[in-house]
Amino acid sequence: MSGFDQGPDVSHADLRGTGAGLGQTGTTWLEAVAELRAGLEGQGDPWGEGPGSMVQAAYLEVTKKALEVCEALGERQVTSGEDVRVMEANYKAAERRVEEEVARVRRLLEGSGPA
Repeated sequence: MSGFDQGPDVSHADLRGTGAGLGQTGTTWLEAVAELRAGLEGQGDPWGEGPGSMVQAAYLEVTKKALEVCEALGERQVTSGEDVRVMEANYKAAERRVEEEVARVRRLLEGSGPA
């Protein structure tokens, strides 16, 4: 019997940790992309004349697109981390409401007070 036969067992701490981890990974990734961009831009114009200048345009476009994609990945990891933390808070609030409702129904059934 696999774990999914019973349903996944994910705690609030698991969700908080995952959210924090995704956010930190995204932040680290964005810092690395910024460092790479600065390093590449700091090289100036290494192409010179002749054959090097022929690949310059292609290189610059590919590099620009690659950096944009890498930045988008980092940003998405950060927002995914935030989303997971919101999900954890929502699950916690829903569980609290369920517990309150169960207690209310129990009181009604036991005749020990108003709903």
